[in-house]
Amino acid sequence: MRLKYLRTKPRKVVEASPCIAEMGAMIQCWTASGVDDAKCMQTAKMLADCMKNLPTKVKNVNTVNYHLARLQKQL
Repeated sequence: MRLKYLRTKPRKVVEASPCIAEMGAMIQCWTASGVDDAKCMQTAKMLADCMKNLPTKVKNVNTVNYHLARLQKQL
């Protein structure tokens, strides 16, 4: 069997997590000192600041097609 056209999906670009270093430092501090230790407050603040500055991604959703697909079940 031969295919005329071979369709492939493009590779997804793996983005590096921007706050991975702060998250690692937070987990390392928790492992060494305990979760409720006051020593980890600075790393927790650094992680919170990093996460606050992340850009938000808005996914465009075509609501018309969504509602039409739901109505098709009733026809």
